Amino acid sequence: MPTAENGLRSRRERLGLSQVALAAAVGLSRQSLSAIEAGRSQPGVDVALRLAAALECRVEDLFVASERPRVVAEPGAPIDGGRVVLAEVAGRWVAHPLVGLALRTAADGLVAHGDKKRVDVEPIRPLAEARENVVVMGCAPALGLLCDRLSSRAGQGRFVWLTRSSTAALEALGARHTHVAGAHLVDARTGEPNIAEIGRLVHTQKVTLVALARWEAGLVLAPGNPLGVRGPEDLGRRGLRLVTRERGSGARRLFDRTLAAAGARAEAAVKSAIQVGGQLEVAHAVAIGAGDVGVATRDAALAFGLTFIPLAEERYDLAIARSSLDDPRIQRFFDLLTSAPLRRELAALGYDVRCSGDRVADVSAA
Repeated sequence: MPTAENGLRSRRERLGLSQVALAAAVGLSRQSLSAIEAGRSQPGVDVALRLAAALECRVEDLFVASERPRVVAEPGAPIDGGRVVLAEVAGRWVAHPLVGLALRTAADGLVAHGDKKRVDVEPIRPLAEARENVVVMGCAPALGLLCDRLSSRAGQGRFVWLTRSSTAALEALGARHTHVAGAHLVDARTGEPNIAEIGRLVHTQKVTLVALARWEAGLVLAPGNPLGVRGPEDLGRRGLRLVTRERGSGARRLFDRTLAAAGARAEAAVKSAIQVGGQLEVAHAVAIGAGDVGVATRDAALAFGLTFIPLAEERYDLAIARSSLDDPRIQRFFDLLTSAPLRRELAALGYDVRCSGDRVADVSAA
């Protein structure tokens, strides 16, 4: 499918013209000219002629027909064709499949072919836009809220939330497949969240931990708790259908600890449990009657109008490669996190935001 290689920006810069000056010379708005330079908009013949005249060159010097380029990317997760979001992480293209809750995310490209180590992607959005993508991985629904708020405002970056377990998110950060990784993995020995796991999973780079918030994790049940579940001691009840998270998630660790404390009968019940990925997916499974009880966060219970029985309070942290802290897109992310309106919104969802934005630790590579 033909597209256009755009030499407009380089020609303008060689002549020392600003976007504002060139836009005024050809009767365009600066925004329109910026869209043409980025490849988001194709100029009509009359506009192309005016641009060529103002830049003292031929139209074909600015816009050359070519075949649509292919992008060679590392797969951020197993990919079997389909839609992907692209991101440039540490100077390399990474392709993430859009599945689950991410299905609603606008794709950057379609997989032409590939294997476990590389995929060829046919872009369906300008690569200049894909380069602005910031991938945020984690299971906290608040991350989706943050990304939506940022992407709907003017400023650098398009923020994409991909639901992943804490372990998977930290592994992706270690592999340089994501910009931000959310985690709530409590060390059973020290009670400290995340630091030990970063040393184990993100062992190739220096990482900074910043607190997102504290939240309550607990049992989620159908509205009104019709089965009369009082707490963990009831999880071994005959016929009770459990919903679990995938191994490697903080919620699964909490669930396993809760079952162990509840006794052998409860631990045996997990063998027939339904397994899903993500806090919202646990709550959704209970809400539609696919299961009777699972472990999720208070905000996930609120989202589906479920009964919530607290089990633990945890701090949810965001891990970022220290080399990314000066990226203006990452700075925008944390500026919003510490803003008063966003804190009020998170508080309304049940988060304790007193620690939001606190720099928890700097963890060096192992």
